[in-house]
Amino acid sequence: MKKILIPALSLTVICLVTALLLSSVNVLTASRIAQNLEQAERQAMEEVFGEGISYSDISDPPAGIKRIFEVKKNGSLAGYSVSVSPNGFGGNIDMVIGVAPDGSIIGVAITSLSETPGLGSRVAEPEYLDKYDGLSGKLVLNSDVDAISGATISSRSVLTGVNSALDALRRKGCIEYRK
Repeated sequence: MKKILIPALSLTVICLVTALLLSSVNVLTASRIAQNLEQAERQAMEEVFGEGISYSDISDPPAGIKRIFEVKKNGSLAGYSVSVSPNGFGGNIDMVIGVAPDGSIIGVAITSLSETPGLGSRVAEPEYLDKYDGLSGKLVLNSDVDAISGATISSRSVLTGVNSALDALRRKGCIEYRK
């Protein structure tokens, strides 16, 4: 009985101490992680809309959407910034989609991804993301935007994120449906 009880208690104590340490580190770093994510989002918005923007959070985003911002430049509406995080091949692809008031895409910026280097990670390259500029409506892979060879899942994930952003803005009444 001692041969089973002592190792079981030892493992239980080790697990409890490890869990306590991990939760403590999580509490200590949570605010810093949130600040870094906010900064990455802000930089992505500036990448899409340019410098000198101001933005305000549009409350109550639809399911599947992290945040929606109304973006202004020089006091007038420049468009909307939508933060989404669709599932890719290697995990979530965090991205910001800039949409003009007329419903066309201004730009797409990837803030973080865990896709395969050299394959899926190519969806973050400007040459690929620029293909979305000016598009609107419900987009279709290999019709409106070509997939990257060998990275179809990652390409489809970016497309899903863009379509989710456009759909969310339509549901919120910010833009009208266009094709």
